[in-house]
Amino acid sequence: MTGEESLPFLVGGATTDITPPREAGILMSAAQRKWAPFAGVRSPLCARALALADGGRRVALVSLDLLGISGKALGGGARFKARIVAAAKRAVRPADLVLTATHTHAAPETLGLTDLCRTRPFTRWVGDLAERIGDAVSRAAARMEPCRLRAVSIEAPGLAIHRRIKTTRGVVLSSPEPPPEAVLSRAGATDPTVNVAAFTGRTGELVAMLVNACCHPVHEMCLPLVSSDYPGEMCSALERRHPGATVLFFNGAAGNINPPTVSGGPADAQAHGQKLAAVVEEAFARAGDTPVGRQATGRSSLPEERSAQGMILLGRRRVLLPGRTLRGRPSKVPVRTEIAGLRLGSLLFIFIPGELFVEIGLAIRKASPFATTWIVGYAEDYVGYIPTRAAFDEGGYELGPGAWARVGRGAEATLLREARALLRSLKAAPAPRACGRT
Repeated sequence: MTGEESLPFLVGGATTDITPPREAGILMSAAQRKWAPFAGVRSPLCARALALADGGRRVALVSLDLLGISGKALGGGARFKARIVAAAKRAVRPADLVLTATHTHAAPETLGLTDLCRTRPFTRWVGDLAERIGDAVSRAAARMEPCRLRAVSIEAPGLAIHRRIKTTRGVVLSSPEPPPEAVLSRAGATDPTVNVAAFTGRTGELVAMLVNACCHPVHEMCLPLVSSDYPGEMCSALERRHPGATVLFFNGAAGNINPPTVSGGPADAQAHGQKLAAVVEEAFARAGDTPVGRQATGRSSLPEERSAQGMILLGRRRVLLPGRTLRGRPSKVPVRTEIAGLRLGSLLFIFIPGELFVEIGLAIRKASPFATTWIVGYAEDYVGYIPTRAAFDEGGYELGPGAWARVGRGAEATLLREARALLRSLKAAPAPRACGRT
């Protein structure tokens, strides 16, 4: 494979500042429906956009330094996307635009858990936010150039813990730390996998990078300074090392996963971001001379490089999850949402709304017919926590009652079933074809 044929993707990236005014405040307590204005800016918030095409279909992926994406807070999900697409000068169709949030807790309360979304400073900022995201998408599309894809997975234990601790008083979160004498078990699943996908140009320079890891960004939770927390620190560190590249962070199934410390402040966020950046650099170095999708262990996740060429497949599937009332009772009204899957050869990204428990993410990955499957949470919509069946029996903060606990028993089984159906449909789609000149 030579020349342009070995550069099957057209890729471009762009970044824009989406830092809010101080009055577009921070979530202080979901239970008390309390927010507060910011006192200042510790680090800016960004929208990082990736435009990706194969000579035919074009998709745009956007990673936002936000708490989440709620239609209630943003004036309607479809309307918000339409405003972005209009601002992007129709560089991409609404159906081919995928929005994700890093879930930093030092960003505005964009989940609709309080009355902040009804204030004038917030609604003005949301209008500006759509314009800025659209501008980033437009610039990313204008910068597209022929690229090849290198993807690798590596493990980074120690950056995150299972946050649900079983105690004599029930299940509590890892912060504040429960008394030692009350602890019955700290056991619980985590996902230490760090996935890295790097798009490189004709001369091998890094054009764009996607990073997928699993951990709540809560180093600066409830501290009244705007901050992108560890995801922003990681992206900025990598972009400094690779001038001109755009780095997007995709959080994983982090609903019940925290860093070892919470609300420790900027130093903890910076340390986490730098450690993760170092892991990503190690993975990138290992992937530099390997075929597309080859794992750091040496196990190939794609049969040959040509399997990543050709069609970019983006599928969506509507999902009806069992619902609950704000008082925690079963509701006859389901939670309507959508999941999406993006196929690049045998590399698959599945985008899940809300705060997915890690056990469900691991189960989706295990059941996937694709050799490499990335689980991306906090995508497209906010439906609150999506707990396991066992968690409903155990209780704990994520189970509510409250506006963050909207889905009911059976959500795990429903989501697994629908995710498998989406993955099967993407797997059964026509095999990627060879590209002509880009």
